[in-house]
Amino acid sequence: MTEFTENAGKAVYLSIGHGFGDNLMASAVIAGIKNEYPDMRIFVLTKRRWEIFEHNPDVTACYNARTVMEKNPSLYKRAIPLTEYTFADFRTAPQPRHMIDRMYDLVGIKVKNRIYKPRIYLTQKELEYRKWRLERLPRPLIAIAPSGKIKTKIPNKFYPIEQWDQLAVLLKKANMTVLQVGDKKEGPLLEGARNWRNLGFRLTASVLRHCDAVISHEGGIIHLATAVSTPALVLIGGAEDPRVFAYPCNINITTDLPCAPCWLEKPCDKPVCKDMLAPELIMQKLNDLLNTR
Repeated sequence: MTEFTENAGKAVYLSIGHGFGDNLMASAVIAGIKNEYPDMRIFVLTKRRWEIFEHNPDVTACYNARTVMEKNPSLYKRAIPLTEYTFADFRTAPQPRHMIDRMYDLVGIKVKNRIYKPRIYLTQKELEYRKWRLERLPRPLIAIAPSGKIKTKIPNKFYPIEQWDQLAVLLKKANMTVLQVGDKKEGPLLEGARNWRNLGFRLTASVLRHCDAVISHEGGIIHLATAVSTPALVLIGGAEDPRVFAYPCNINITTDLPCAPCWLEKPCDKPVCKDMLAPELIMQKLNDLLNTR
């Protein structure tokens, strides 16, 4: 890995794959680099996630990685791949480090004051999206994303839908206004939840800004909530290591088990870690979060 010096080039090309969460974590790295090296030109190559970087003042240009790979393969090879990893990398690591730190190291540019908060820059029109309606909804306003991508490498990270159903009942009894966000294809609308799905990532970010809390598994919605400074309850359980993907500003609910984190790529036969995340426990944590705001 080439170390950055004052004599090095003033441009860096970053290739960012995987999902929205990985791209949002990369936006924190871009902010850190630009904060320390204002003259640095940063070019982003991403696959279908360019909306994350729209209107980002730290990004010189954002390209479709597939197009660049086909039309300018030499440029594609020059780009630093920030998200080429397997979960085996985390299983065998003696001291797991946050994915954002891993990205900083891969770039090879010395950044003394690393930024860890993701960035998304919304237009004024996006900021005003249904604002009048959201401001009139009864509080507290809770956003939930109970489902996830149909295809995922860590199916164990999803909280069982049966327990989500129980949690939805508790939220309703507590007179909380629940907005369900995400993709309709991923799962059903929960009882008592208002349908705010299929808005796209940027408009979902605008909606999350108005919420008092977000509840979901580790994933794109959590990274997005962190970007817009909305606190989150993250149902991690025993599937993943919070030191790798979580943020200390959120309440990351884990389980203390010898098999955790498992990083399993197939559903567990006996998900004890999910049983330990009782809906009543999640409600208790939610109330703690709301009372501290």
